[in-house]
Amino acid sequence: MSEKKVTKSMKKQLLNIGFLLVLIAVTVIVIFTANDISFGDIFVFLKDCQPWWIVGALALMVASMIFEAVSLHFIMHGLGEKPNFYRSTCYTSADLYYSAITPSGTGGQPASVYYMVKDGIGAGKASFGLIFNLTAYTLSIIIIGAVAFAVRPGIFAEVGEWFPQLLIIVGCVIQGLLLAFFIGCMFWGGAVRKAGNGIITLLYKIHIIKKPDKWRKKLAEEIDLYKGCLYEIKDHPGMSFINLFANLGQRVCHVLIPVFVILAQQPGADFWGLCACSALIIIGYNSIPLPGGVGVYEYLYVSIYATAGLGDEIFVLAALMVSRFISYYLIMILCGLYTLIYHIQVMRRPTGDIAAETDGKAAEEAESAAEADGEEEIIIVPAEGTDDGEDHGREENRDGEGDGES
Repeated sequence: MSEKKVTKSMKKQLLNIGFLLVLIAVTVIVIFTANDISFGDIFVFLKDCQPWWIVGALALMVASMIFEAVSLHFIMHGLGEKPNFYRSTCYTSADLYYSAITPSGTGGQPASVYYMVKDGIGAGKASFGLIFNLTAYTLSIIIIGAVAFAVRPGIFAEVGEWFPQLLIIVGCVIQGLLLAFFIGCMFWGGAVRKAGNGIITLLYKIHIIKKPDKWRKKLAEEIDLYKGCLYEIKDHPGMSFINLFANLGQRVCHVLIPVFVILAQQPGADFWGLCACSALIIIGYNSIPLPGGVGVYEYLYVSIYATAGLGDEIFVLAALMVSRFISYYLIMILCGLYTLIYHIQVMRRPTGDIAAETDGKAAEEAESAAEADGEEEIIIVPAEGTDDGEDHGREENRDGEGDGES
């Protein structure tokens, strides 16, 4: 790997982290200056909490990471790869860390693919596994939202203000469109390709995008991947169930973390009402492509939990800061350190060890897939946030088909 590539990757990461730090700083300043709250109020909140609820919130944080690792672990084993659970947790930590520092989590999946390829897993299988997991992740958010509306049908109207309601609606629409795209690619790939190519042509004509052929190729690649998802679902229904269950478990953990923090101070609060509020926040903050939804999450938390009758504004803001630290900042820090440790291990590991641990797969496959130069059987995947800063190859078995272009 050249020094130029490393430098480019480091610049990307520094820009992502710098942008995130600015967002965090602005959010914290607004919270503390626009409201009569101080760090002392947060310490008082923690001092008065029942500690087991806070321990429970920390346990939910760990459980959320384990659930994603379990999902990815079973998917890769279902695809014929045999990473041990430690490596599956490393792929998960890379996904969570880079997702936390990049807009809309765009850097998470390429980072996971990078480390899988370094461990000798084919880039095609790695990309497919993460796409398969993303489908279940999106479906789990929709299920959580549906349950929230079923448990507390009037919770949306109780929010009152129009802008939080708009964010929730946009979040629902985005998740619904994503799921519709996934399903459309699986069952009606030709129609999706035709419609997508038409949209690409329109965007090109009105000068919103350049290089329409590149976008058409990307669309064809995604359709082929999701078609593969359908085949795997049919061949491995048990794996699909475990995948959805694990993703639901991860989402439930994130819903419950702020609930446990509030219950630490008010154990008699309406449990299901708090859960419904938390689910709406998760849906709403996905509506704007900011790293970790920083700023949007905090705004929705204050707006939505204000309807729960929890007490004064200081209480709500203190609960926000504690729960947000556990559910986002602490996960980002732990996963960042975990990923760094594994990255050092990968860089120090002799190339021969990879081949030996993957039943004789050539080490060159990992390197060529991670640093593909665009040959015929390699599909290029944007590798934003990965170590080499370049596009990683995604190997795709075409079974006699063409190059995926329309």
